[in-house]
Amino acid sequence: MKTARNNRIAPMRLTARDVSIILSVYENRFLKRDQIQRLHFADASRIACTLRIKKLYEHKFLDRFEKPVIRGNGSQQMIYALNRRGADVVAATLEIDRHKVKWNRANNYVEFLFLEHTLGISEFRVCLDVALADRSEELIFYQRGDRSHLRRINMTGAKKKYFVVAPDAFFGIESGRGKHVFFLEVDMGTEPLSRFAEKIVAYKRYWKSHQYTEEYGFNHFRVLTVAESERRLINLIKATGKAGGQRMFLFTTFGTIHAQSPLGSIWLSPTTSSPTSMLE
Repeated sequence: MKTARNNRIAPMRLTARDVSIILSVYENRFLKRDQIQRLHFADASRIACTLRIKKLYEHKFLDRFEKPVIRGNGSQQMIYALNRRGADVVAATLEIDRHKVKWNRANNYVEFLFLEHTLGISEFRVCLDVALADRSEELIFYQRGDRSHLRRINMTGAKKKYFVVAPDAFFGIESGRGKHVFFLEVDMGTEPLSRFAEKIVAYKRYWKSHQYTEEYGFNHFRVLTVAESERRLINLIKATGKAGGQRMFLFTTFGTIHAQSPLGSIWLSPTTSSPTSMLE
């Protein structure tokens, strides 16, 4: 006589690394398996990473889905997002009310272009965190861009009444030379260059008007743009130069960040032919 199998999953005891993984996913909204591995399993194998995050998924701390592959480009890989029990962990760890955790499972399922852009933002953050782990500099704050960072910059005298500043992230790093503050723009090549030029003008006016200093308390900032290709990089730098952008605006590619480090001398500006560091 056959007996029914017990399909209940045994309770999972979270480790400190599990909690760190959940917080990383929450902070970035979406993370790929390899991004989680670089952040939290540098001292372990890919298999160890895969098995652990699979358990977090099975116990509903994380949600997951497959990243679409468009026209054979890229490799298929699981994308991880927060799930119900993970949101509980975030609230308990950060000591905030559960309803203040910005999460809804329905928001885990988004359009392809939005997902690609969000993963691009996550990739910069992962590369930055990995680079800082072996350095003396410290990440003093990092805020993923949302509506709270959106600004309409008055363009009196121009054809348009205002241009929009809507950075993908806002963060600060402290080094021996002081505090360095940045806005991040991740460019996936889908935006017209004319719209990007408007951003340059808006950022310049945002700083010159002292509105930025009044709102954030810092005197200066730089705008970092990470492009998806070398060709796009060149076009963005040209558009920035024509719009009057100078050393405030720095550019690189994802390929360069992967090959080197976001903290290295990899950033180009419209006013110099030699790469520089974002901390110089």
